[in-house]
Amino acid sequence: MAKKASDDSSSAVSTGETKKQQKKQAKREAKAMLAVEEGKASVQKAEKKLAKAQARLDARTASLQNLEAHLAELRASHEELEVSAPDIGFDHQTGQPEMEYETAGSNQPGQGAPSELYQETEAASDTEFEEEYPQD
Repeated sequence: MAKKASDDSSSAVSTGETKKQQKKQAKREAKAMLAVEEGKASVQKAEKKLAKAQARLDARTASLQNLEAHLAELRASHEELEVSAPDIGFDHQTGQPEMEYETAGSNQPGQGAPSELYQETEAASDTEFEEEYPQD
């Protein structure tokens, strides 16, 4: 009977050891599972950031292409204007046809030099203004 008591105690000790090892193993597994879940969440978060960055990149690329197309249109229209505009007979500062002026000795009204035309116009507008708004 003494043998039986020692057999029971050794099996009880081994059963207790096994339970402790199983608990440790379960804790390790739980920590590993938690780490895996955190890793998955981190990967999902990084994928979302990547998708947003890719969307921003696509939008900026499209915007750049639109700006480049607009610039090309502006350059093309500018080149068309340069090609289609004749150089003969135009005053390059105003884009108006050049006017030929007669000498200041002309007797016909409106046919004089530009300064004479300005003086005639100014005098006419002064009299019209005075007629409309008489001074007291």
